[in-house]
Amino acid sequence: MLRSVPIHLKVALACCCCPLVAAAVAQEPPRFNIGFADTLLFNDSLRYNAFGYEGPAPLFVQAWFPIERPSATQLTYQQLQERRLTGPLQRVHQELLLRSDSAFIAYDLRYAFNSDSTIDYAPFTEQQVMDSLFASRSRASRASWPERFERPVVVYHHGSQGFSDENTAMAENFANLGFVFLSCNFHWPLEDRPYGHPIAWEPDRNSIRTMLRFARRISNGNKVFYIGHSWGAQEGWCTLYEPGLADAFISLETTMEWKTDTAEVRDKWPDMLEAITMHSYSMPILVVADSDGEPPYPMFTGVRGDLRYLDPKRSFGHESYTSAYLLRLHGQGRFPVPDAKDMWMQNAIYVSLFHEMLSFLRVQAGLSALPSIPDMEDPFLRYPAPADGGPGR
Repeated sequence: MLRSVPIHLKVALACCCCPLVAAAVAQEPPRFNIGFADTLLFNDSLRYNAFGYEGPAPLFVQAWFPIERPSATQLTYQQLQERRLTGPLQRVHQELLLRSDSAFIAYDLRYAFNSDSTIDYAPFTEQQVMDSLFASRSRASRASWPERFERPVVVYHHGSQGFSDENTAMAENFANLGFVFLSCNFHWPLEDRPYGHPIAWEPDRNSIRTMLRFARRISNGNKVFYIGHSWGAQEGWCTLYEPGLADAFISLETTMEWKTDTAEVRDKWPDMLEAITMHSYSMPILVVADSDGEPPYPMFTGVRGDLRYLDPKRSFGHESYTSAYLLRLHGQGRFPVPDAKDMWMQNAIYVSLFHEMLSFLRVQAGLSALPSIPDMEDPFLRYPAPADGGPGR
């Protein structure tokens, strides 16, 4: 999908790298201004003890949602991370941000696409580049937290060493098109442990349940969906076989999709392998991965559930599923972007994928599917084929 003419890519960058391209006008859904708010939940089943806090693990929730009228100022990416906290939780949140910023530099700034070569930002440091990018304006304005949203809700789970606002563009696009988008930290800062080290070495089902049950409460009878990337997708497979948690699931590259050695998978991903072989899934699932092959993926062929597959035809990086990775494109003209051509293509696939995800979830929410984007080559390998009931163009 995407790239009939270069102007589409320019529009994508102007709107935080990755908005839905308005190539199809007919039946296009209504658009809204984007509100942003935060709140605090707790996983009562997981104890956390660090940096002066001891108690249930805190979930620092961020929400993007449709509003009619924005405030005068759109928030910067840095301001999306700010929140009013007192006592020990303030320190916990500060430590969390320090670690997530380090992860942003390591995964989203340091290396050129598909390369081990580091990017030379001289005379600027990586920290200065990050600070400059985070000073850019998002498309969201701070808004009051509604008592009920009256809209379908998406819960997003970041990957290992990811962070809650790693997919701000995805969040904004869903809110712009009538969905509520919730994200939170599924990591906690631990003293003398690397970022991403779990409190307990087991699937964190209770944090996911906490978020999805909260989503169910605020949805006021609308559908609730789950999107997970990498480890976040794995956690989805390990949890969402439980009835009633989610009405649809989008799995973004667990990294198991190209595996054929069951013994290796059992050694590295035992919980997920057990889940997909021992349980069934009652909700529709969209499975996405760049496997350099063709779906369905070997380890998923026996899964009991309604699975549809998308595999990008062009190389699509594991970090490219997040808009944080694409944020470097905002630095063009200010900082070196030696892989700009490749990054624009990653942006194009990201936008195409968002169109597919939005259309998939609109149907599950009882809304009309989006019209296909005309006059462009389908960027995905699909299974089942559209004529057989798979995701159509």
